[in-house]
Amino acid sequence: MFPFKRVLVALDLTEMDETLIAYTAYLNTIFDIEKLYFVHVAKSLELPERLLEKYPKLRAPADETIEGIIREKVDKQYKNNKKVEIKIEVREGNAEDRIMRLSDIKEVDLIVMGRKHNLKGSGMLPNRIARIGHCSLLTVPEKTDIKINKIMVPVDFSKNSQFAVEQGKIIAEKTKAELVIQNTYAVPSGYHTIGKSYEEFAQIMKEHAQEDAQKFIKDCGISEGKLSILLSLDDDNEPSNKIHAEAIKHKADLIIIASRGRTGLANILLGSVADKILQLKNQVPVLVVKNKKHNLGFLEALLRL
Repeated sequence: MFPFKRVLVALDLTEMDETLIAYTAYLNTIFDIEKLYFVHVAKSLELPERLLEKYPKLRAPADETIEGIIREKVDKQYKNNKKVEIKIEVREGNAEDRIMRLSDIKEVDLIVMGRKHNLKGSGMLPNRIARIGHCSLLTVPEKTDIKINKIMVPVDFSKNSQFAVEQGKIIAEKTKAELVIQNTYAVPSGYHTIGKSYEEFAQIMKEHAQEDAQKFIKDCGISEGKLSILLSLDDDNEPSNKIHAEAIKHKADLIIIASRGRTGLANILLGSVADKILQLKNQVPVLVVKNKKHNLGFLEALLRL
């Protein structure tokens, strides 16, 4: 598990900002964050001359005005916090490019972004950042309760899943939250050829998943008493929908999932399940964990080719 010492929070000057700033303040009590970058990217910081003539007070530099607005919001949460260094960055241009560049320059460990449902905005930027970003990403739905009492970690019993479980274990220990290891299993299409009903083969697959889960937990070095196992039958071939439904049903406050892939490139580009979970209108914060050092090392190797 890599610590989240440097965190970038993407703001857009909507109501979403208050939720993100408050949630990040809560995260600071968990991760002991050293540097916080609150970033707003505007398509353009220039105003039309005719508008400036009508409203001369707007002639003050736009970036300074925006920085002041953000500073006022941030101070409400961090007024008495002297341990974390706070930087406010206002940039102009393409949001995706600017956020990616800043996250690399500042050597960010975690990017925090809002997940909108009713507020204005397409909500697609977090998905794009998740696919190409080198560091972990946390998406926070609008009006999220600032708490972590139950953490759900979807796993496929791979090494990457162990990375996500390790992250979940650390957060659970610091928040006293319940840790739930969730696996989605499915019935293979040719089950009827061996004379078994769907229900019978579903039970067989569940038993195998249970055995795999026991071995996986042992490999992770976690005692069963510190977590619970949730096995879910995927009956519609959409594991992402099942994961989200289980998180809602069991009242999880955080979903932690690892980007999949055995190579650095696959790890950077994210996995299909993680990608689809981020595309859903999630009601639960989702933390996609990535091995930042592995990803950056792989990219450096590519550039030398």
